[in-house]
Amino acid sequence: LPSAKTVKAISLGYTGLMADVYWTRVVQYFGRKHQVDSMSYKLLPPLLDITTTLDPHLDIAYEFGAFFLSQKPPQGAGSPDDGIALVRKGIENNPTHWRLYYDLGFIYWMEKKDYKAAADAFSTGARIPGAQPWMWTMAGTMAQGSDDLETARRLWTEVLKNAKDPMIRSNATQRLASIESDEFVVALQKRVDAYTQHVGRKPADM
Repeated sequence: LPSAKTVKAISLGYTGLMADVYWTRVVQYFGRKHQVDSMSYKLLPPLLDITTTLDPHLDIAYEFGAFFLSQKPPQGAGSPDDGIALVRKGIENNPTHWRLYYDLGFIYWMEKKDYKAAADAFSTGARIPGAQPWMWTMAGTMAQGSDDLETARRLWTEVLKNAKDPMIRSNATQRLASIESDEFVVALQKRVDAYTQHVGRKPADM
């Protein structure tokens, strides 16, 4: 049945049980397709939509379903936008579940190569009570990878301020030193460009 509304109506109130049935159907469908290296997973989005409409708090469906959707064929459906939409649906229904922000950031990072969006997702999730401290680490790494040095500095400073683990603190200290180095290179390049524009040639040496 393609309609979540119809399935919900005929479940006679047993929506949790019906969600489990549909989640099992998702896994079976994906498993069969994956086994034969299929390049098409057309039923995956509607099956996941029905599952998560029947039980909006079924975290496993958001987490694994998003990766089923996002990975490139034949490993998955090759639709990271659908994966992102599914995780955002999960966040809307479960705003205190920090791990969903991890899933969101991971898709932006690995599948979309959108480091800024990944940094935003990780840092938002890191602020939720109970989130693991390495969420800040992930956020800082993504911001630095996107060349957003100011955001990276702010996030790594947050890590250094809040982290108790000595290895995480050491990593944050090294990252902040690296950001200073990157900023120096940017400033130096601006001076080189200004000199070149003014004189008509690049500087011969430092």
